[in-house]
Amino acid sequence: MHRVGIIVALALFAISPAPVSAQDYPSRPIHIVVGYPPGAGVDFTARLFADWLQTAFHQPAIVENRAGAGGEIAAEYVSHADPDGYTLFYAVGGDLEWTKFLSKKPVVDPLEDLTPIATVISSVNCVAVNAASPFKTIDDLTAFTKKNPGKLTYGTAGTLSYYYLMGQALNQQGVDMLHVPYKGNAPVLTALLGREVDVALTTLGSIKPYVASGKLRILAVMEPKRFAGAPEIPTIAESQPQFRAPLSWFGFFGPAGVPQPVVVKLNAEIANALRSAKIGEKIKNLELNIFPTDISAIRPLIAESTRTFDQLITSMHIKAAD
Repeated sequence: MHRVGIIVALALFAISPAPVSAQDYPSRPIHIVVGYPPGAGVDFTARLFADWLQTAFHQPAIVENRAGAGGEIAAEYVSHADPDGYTLFYAVGGDLEWTKFLSKKPVVDPLEDLTPIATVISSVNCVAVNAASPFKTIDDLTAFTKKNPGKLTYGTAGTLSYYYLMGQALNQQGVDMLHVPYKGNAPVLTALLGREVDVALTTLGSIKPYVASGKLRILAVMEPKRFAGAPEIPTIAESQPQFRAPLSWFGFFGPAGVPQPVVVKLNAEIANALRSAKIGEKIKNLELNIFPTDISAIRPLIAESTRTFDQLITSMHIKAAD
């Protein structure tokens, strides 16, 4: 019996997975899942990092778009993937932090269902209208909606997106508009250009090229102070002092349980990308901010941001949308 026990133990040891080392990773293609459709800033920056990782690791890095529900479809998909570092989630961190407060359904928890790997970018967001719109400022928009509540429409990347939350925050300040959800910022931009919606809450980078061509107009940015890349654009808070816009950032996650050596290796290489002049210039040109975080600080950042969004949503009495 003793010999049988030894044989069984050796057999189990032989078939058990070997410990993962950073030296062995990666040995095959990495899949980067994005929760928004092609064409938006999230997708474009994901491809910047995919190209960098592909070159650095000498393995294909493939971007997969699984759009919908403010990134929740992609989050759910990644949360069920094997935690081996070969399926990554490039996400809007805030979407993962506040979704639980805006949804009646169970949602993916960024600290329990995923492995935080790296923060990379913070976005600059804005309120925009078609150039044919009569509104020139946030004050113009507020004055009209107070007299005509619910008459205007505003488009966002979905009811579980940062922009829906900001739309509700504006509503608290008297900017009463009807929400129209889309599957990402790119469709919102198309809708605004086609005048399917009156207002868009979206990224500054996606709007600015159309401002230059005379097709769209930016009323304000959702920043605590004016954005250095476009100092001529006022903030919402200049007209609405009670308006608060928490930080919106992008980052990398894996399924829960990704081995720490893999997390450390990915974090280090993504940090290399952020330090490169090539990536830095492209991020700047997209009207975005570089936002690296030490690997030990990511979980505390998410926990603190989640508490902030909880307080904000509670204070605004925003109810779940689904």
